[in-house]
Amino acid sequence: MEKLGTKRAHKLVAAMRTMASEIRDGITKYGIISHPLFGAMYAFEVDGYGSQNLMDDANLPSLLSIPMMDYATSNRSTPGREEVYLNTRLFALSEENPYWMHGPVMSAIGGPHIGPTKAWPLASIVRILTSEHEEEIRTELQGLVSSTDGLGEFSRWQFITCCVDDMG
Repeated sequence: MEKLGTKRAHKLVAAMRTMASEIRDGITKYGIISHPLFGAMYAFEVDGYGSQNLMDDANLPSLLSIPMMDYATSNRSTPGREEVYLNTRLFALSEENPYWMHGPVMSAIGGPHIGPTKAWPLASIVRILTSEHEEEIRTELQGLVSSTDGLGEFSRWQFITCCVDDMG
């Protein structure tokens, strides 16, 4: 926008930068919570009254996709938001996330809109794109390929075989 060089473009750029700064400040002030197992992490939702929804969803944007939005990276060598993201990532990919689905072929995040036992390949793809660990990437790729029944096509979601008792 700035390259347009008009007064209107410069005003819009200034307004967008102000808004981005206010959003970051709000996330820092209200969106980072202290989890008993994972430490400082991002909440999926906060209500402004002190309550938070701790989960992640396979859709984009998601907590897992934070590095894809250039908000934080998964690189341990950069301080600040990156540590909070890494803690959030550990949470999102754990059984503490109510929409984490674990099965024999693939394990990934699902979401409230598709119900339990269904994980989205999209979440595995995001996990791959935000990982810095070759073994994690390799495992996710194997799970994705294995979930296509040899057809090479992804369903919008993948049924994860697990025990109903495990779903709480």
